[in-house]
Amino acid sequence: MEKGETTIRAVELIEAAVGAEGFEELSGGMLPRVTELAQSSSGFLYVADPRLHAPHFAGDGLTNEETVAVETACPEWFDEVEDALEASTDSLRLETAGAVFSVHPLPVDGRVLGMIGLREGEPLVDSGVWSRLMATLGRVADRLAAQVSAERKLLHLNTYLTVSTMLAKSVDLEELLEIALYCSMEAASAEAASILLLDEAKENFQFYRVEGSAKPLLGGSTFPVTEGVAGRVLETLEAEIVNEVEADPRFYGQIDLKTGYQTRNMIAVPLVAGDERVGVLEVLNRIDGGQFTPDERLILVSVADEIAFAVRNATVFDYVVNTYCKRRQGQNSCKGCERPLGSWTPCMRYREFLP
Repeated sequence: MEKGETTIRAVELIEAAVGAEGFEELSGGMLPRVTELAQSSSGFLYVADPRLHAPHFAGDGLTNEETVAVETACPEWFDEVEDALEASTDSLRLETAGAVFSVHPLPVDGRVLGMIGLREGEPLVDSGVWSRLMATLGRVADRLAAQVSAERKLLHLNTYLTVSTMLAKSVDLEELLEIALYCSMEAASAEAASILLLDEAKENFQFYRVEGSAKPLLGGSTFPVTEGVAGRVLETLEAEIVNEVEADPRFYGQIDLKTGYQTRNMIAVPLVAGDERVGVLEVLNRIDGGQFTPDERLILVSVADEIAFAVRNATVFDYVVNTYCKRRQGQNSCKGCERPLGSWTPCMRYREFLP
């Protein structure tokens, strides 16, 4: 390849990288150009950053077996590449499953954001240009990681505001929980979600409200409050992610056996209103078959308090209406009521909607 053509290829590589709107687009547009510019038969891109749900991996020209072997080796290789950057080493030769790669760091502000591995070949540009290309790709990866983080924070905020606003407006507890569960499913990319409430004796959980694929199976099911992930979460008041329920001895599998629903993974969040333990919010089975993340748990924790207080307020309101108003003033007492609940905030908010 002549010098002029090499320059064109390098410019095309940068354009493809800078124009990428996500990591999949970055890999698809950039990686083939990198391998071509390096005269390599195959290569890979690996990006590991705390702002991502999980490390991003993509291969070009690798067999299925090589893809599995390289992706498995990447976390260990990444540590070696970080050490190499601190020692001012431009690249490492690393091997897995008989395949040898020249691995180059993607640096950003003195740290390694990712790495590119190339098998065989030799870059058509000099080492200085090549290092600048890797630095440019590192900055692009940094921008995309920041974009992922910003989008996640926006989702977090939107979910919280949606649930908070709708719970404040909703009168009916069933409607209220339906809204909350659909928002939770969307935020965590889950197949199903449920609200488990304690019974009056606080001895059993009841699947009070279920949405998604589990709705026709789990609705109305009960189990002891001392059992399962839900039981431990309500006891410790700490939200938990269980990404392999079959490997967790605390998982209460009797519900799956009785209902036919198959739980693969879950996030469980305690519902606590002040000092009162109300129940547990669960989302079940990530849609893409992957694992739930700490960020998704954080989103659910942020809306759990809203749900818990809404459940408690609705329960208290129903209790007061049923035990005082309807007994002393008749079944239609709420409409036009002035005393004794006229000055009570929940009553003021709800009574105009009641018949």
